[in-house]
Amino acid sequence: MTQSTDRVWPSSAGSLQPIQSATPPPVSPGSVRVSRRAAALRRTAAKEIGDVAAGLRAAGREVIGLQGSPWWLPPEHVLAAATAAYAQTSVAHSQGSPEVRRAFSLKLERDNGVLVDSEREVLVTNAGMHALHVAFTTLLDPGDEVVLCAPIFYFFGAIELAGGVPVYAGTRQEDGWRWDIDALAKAITPRTKLIVVNTPTNPTGYVATRAELEAILDLARYHDLLVLADEAYENMVFDGARHVTFASLPGARERTVTVYSLTKTYALRQWRIGFLAAPADLTAHFRKVLEWDVLACNHVAQAAAAAALTGPQEWVSDIAARFQRCRDLMIAGLRETPGLTFAIPTGAPFLFVNVAELGLSGDELSHVLLHEHGVVTDPGSFFGSAKHVRLPFGGEDEVVREAARRLDSAARTLAG
Repeated sequence: MTQSTDRVWPSSAGSLQPIQSATPPPVSPGSVRVSRRAAALRRTAAKEIGDVAAGLRAAGREVIGLQGSPWWLPPEHVLAAATAAYAQTSVAHSQGSPEVRRAFSLKLERDNGVLVDSEREVLVTNAGMHALHVAFTTLLDPGDEVVLCAPIFYFFGAIELAGGVPVYAGTRQEDGWRWDIDALAKAITPRTKLIVVNTPTNPTGYVATRAELEAILDLARYHDLLVLADEAYENMVFDGARHVTFASLPGARERTVTVYSLTKTYALRQWRIGFLAAPADLTAHFRKVLEWDVLACNHVAQAAAAAALTGPQEWVSDIAARFQRCRDLMIAGLRETPGLTFAIPTGAPFLFVNVAELGLSGDELSHVLLHEHGVVTDPGSFFGSAKHVRLPFGGEDEVVREAARRLDSAARTLAG
C-alpha cells in the first residue's frame, strides 16, 4: 500500500503550513532505485543548511554560526573519564553499560522526580535523534497517527520512516505559542497511537505548564495512548520558568517514553549520547531495534556521560544562565528591527522569528541571510511555518551582537 507523505493538519492549525517532503529527483533508467519512503524524505534542517554554510566557508566566505547547544568543553572530570575509556576494548553492552544506566536513573530521581529500574527501563542511544528513531520504529505500524503541537521540531522524518503519519495541532505566536489542548484533542482519531510532548519546545521556546501536561495525560488515558516526551532542553529554561517532567506526573510513567539528550543538558556536544526511559516491556523491544541499528553505543561517550551525570553538578546550571544572556543580547539587538516579530522564549536556545512583513518566506529570507549576510538560520518550513525562521542565539557575546547587527541590516534593506 502506498503511504502519503503529506502531514495531516486539522483546521485548528490556522496559518501554519504543512511541512512538505522534498520532491525526489527523477530516477533515470538503469539507476539504483530507492524506496518511495527514502526518496520522499527531506534532509534534516541542521545538516542541509550546515552543509551549505560549510561550502561557503570553504570558498573563503565569513559565515557566523550561532549555537543551539553548549559550545564549550565539559569539565575536566568528564574529559578524564572519556580519555580513560579509550583503553576499553571489551564489547559494549547493547542496552548501555550498567554504570551509565545507573547514573542516568540516579539523575532522573535526583532532578526529575522519576524512579526507574536501570536494569529494565533505561536504554542508551546514539543521541536524542537516534532515540526518536528507535522509539518510532518500535511503536508505529504503517498508517498510525502521531499528534503533535506545532510549530515543532522536525519529528516528521523519523515518524514517516517508521510508516507513521504526523498530525499537527496548531499554536499561535500571538498567544506566546501556548499549547492549544482543545485543538490537540480534536486532532486525535481512531488511528492515533502517540502524542508527542516537546518541552521546552524547539523551535518556539515555549515551556509547558503542569496544567497543560496534566490535560494531555488525561487525553492519553481517555484514548489509551502512549506519550513520547522529548525533553532535550530540560535544563535550558529562563526567567524563572520551571520545566516539569511529563513522566513525573502521577500515573504518567506507565504510558510514557522519554527522550533525553546530553548534548544540550551536559554540554557533550557531538558526543552523540542520549537515553530512552520507558516501561520495561517497551524497553525490551527498543533494545532489539537498537541492536539492528548500531549494536551498541561506544564506550567513550558512555564513560563521559556517566561522569557528567554523577560528578559535581554546579556547572550544569551555568548552561541556562549563559544561554539566557545570549537570548537577551539577541533580543536587544533586534528590538527595533523592522519587519521581524517574535515571542520571547522562556526555554530552548532559539528565537522563532516571523518574517512575513518583509515580503519573503522563511525559506527565502534564510537563503538571503546565509548567502548575502553570512548568518545561518533554519527555514521555518522545517518546523511547520513557512513565514518564520529559526534563529539560534548561542555564542560568545561579540558573535551574538554581530549576528543581530547583520540580521537588523538585512531586514532594514528589505523593508526599504
